[in-house]
Amino acid sequence: MAAEKIDYRYENGRRFHGFHEGAYYMPNDEIEVSRLDTQHQIWLVTLDNALFRAPVGGNKPISVLDVGTGSGIWALECASWFPDSHVLGIDLSPVKPNYPVPANCVFRVHDAEAEWEFGDAGPFDLIHARMLVQGMHDWRAYFRKCYNHLKPGGWMEVHEVAFPAHSVDPSMPSDTPFLRWSQLVHEGLAKGGIDGGAARDFRRMLEEAGFEEVVEEIIPWAVGPWPQDEKAKRIGVMEAANMHDGIQGITMGVFTKNLGWTREQVDGFVEEIQKDIDDPTRQYELDM
Repeated sequence: MAAEKIDYRYENGRRFHGFHEGAYYMPNDEIEVSRLDTQHQIWLVTLDNALFRAPVGGNKPISVLDVGTGSGIWALECASWFPDSHVLGIDLSPVKPNYPVPANCVFRVHDAEAEWEFGDAGPFDLIHARMLVQGMHDWRAYFRKCYNHLKPGGWMEVHEVAFPAHSVDPSMPSDTPFLRWSQLVHEGLAKGGIDGGAARDFRRMLEEAGFEEVVEEIIPWAVGPWPQDEKAKRIGVMEAANMHDGIQGITMGVFTKNLGWTREQVDGFVEEIQKDIDDPTRQYELDM
């Protein structure tokens, strides 16, 4: 592996990828890897203990590409659940899994927004991606690449958050710390050429790229235990913990690079947001 692919940079007390430096605002240190594994569990609950909705797999071997594989946990589980298949996970950072790597799972350092050259891997039966919003500058180009690297009849699946967040309580002020943070993330990403709400336009983008049988499912994630529905409440509890522990990493890069904040300002704001998330009267949601 080339040195420039494994070098890291350290900034504001966090570790970031060195390959194609600045392409993605989130850190890649152990704190973030742990958060990604927690986030994976939330997605499992969301999808009723499934890794994807696409009608592939079963007893048929499949070739799978996991884009922005992060900690690698999705790719590892996919390879384990479908042992006759081949799974390739790509990410800006080298993947160092905390779990055994099956023989049918391979990881490579690659920028999803660069040209796709995977050698003998591909075309694919399934291309999967989730939560790439802080690094994807051109979703249309990404979807075209997915279309061109799928087998005939293959499927592409993307799970993404749409900023800004909202409250289901109409009496909630719009300037609470969490809602203000969410709007600032949206504005900060926009200054870096990223549409934080792009997921709301995915159906049209996918159809323009040539995809057929496009299915859009909007699943709100509560932030906190306020929902009455048992599944939604479970997601809310998990997502509140995920946001409480991960919000500093989500915030630091965007705010310091694009909004002119200092590390001290971010840390102070993060404390406000964490207290707000912990407030049992709040009824926040993020659209997935």
